[in-house]
Amino acid sequence: MIVVIGALFPVFAVVVIGFILKRMEFPGDAFWPYSDRLTYFVLFPALLINKLAVANLDRPELLPMMGVLFAAILTISVLIWSVKPLISWDNASHTSVLQGSIRPNTYIGLAGASALFGTDGLALTAIALASVIPLVNVISVLGFAQWVPSNSPSPARVLRSILTNPLIVACAVGLTINFSGLGLPSAFTSLTDVIGRAALPMGLLSVGAGLQVRALGKYWGALTLSSLLKLVGLPLLAYALGSYFSLEGLPLAIVVLYACLPCSVSSYTLAAELGGDKILVAAIITIQTLLAMLSIPLLLGVTVL
Repeated sequence: MIVVIGALFPVFAVVVIGFILKRMEFPGDAFWPYSDRLTYFVLFPALLINKLAVANLDRPELLPMMGVLFAAILTISVLIWSVKPLISWDNASHTSVLQGSIRPNTYIGLAGASALFGTDGLALTAIALASVIPLVNVISVLGFAQWVPSNSPSPARVLRSILTNPLIVACAVGLTINFSGLGLPSAFTSLTDVIGRAALPMGLLSVGAGLQVRALGKYWGALTLSSLLKLVGLPLLAYALGSYFSLEGLPLAIVVLYACLPCSVSSYTLAAELGGDKILVAAIITIQTLLAMLSIPLLLGVTVL
């Protein structure tokens, strides 16, 4: 576990630095929204295209990995639906708990995979994340349609948002290049490599800048449930399913790493657009990111590393 902590320390240290810089108002509040957009629409897509275009995809464990992740996410989602009648939270809060229990922070996931598993692990993690991003988006929107129907989007809008997601588009481009056998021209390989190198530090700084400690003052029941399910229940379930289906080594480690990830920052945007509890989502993102600094090394160290 000491090795895991050592590998992940720089990842979470950059998150903390982002938090400190934002509180110091450096380089200014106007910087962070533009930084988020640059990272989301340019830097991370370049990183994904660069890695996936040359990744080794001739791996029989890819489908079992995706199957395990789908099964684990669906199980947790069904649990959230099942406990709704037993909980007194309002509907908007329950959509936030749902998002907080299943949506992964892509920035931390890819940075952690790179630190722990190198290029091969980064490519596999990118494929895993791309495969579940549509699923968690659809489940989240279904939650809004069930509990806050007045704000639910049309099926066409949901499909459009998935098909235009920059990370999914980048994965599709990278995989298409890979399957075609043509490869990236050397000039474009160098270009995407240079741009992509900025993705992980910029993404992690943005995660830290987005933390809202003041949002932790209430909703302790919802925070506890979503954090236990996302940071403990989902990883242990993914590990159990992965072991049952004979995953081992790097594929199993990536499945567990994905399941360990705290709630994504994009959950806040979805809550704001569809009538969710924005304050609760901000609190979930913050507390899970802070707790993940301990839970990810612990769970990875105990289960697969």
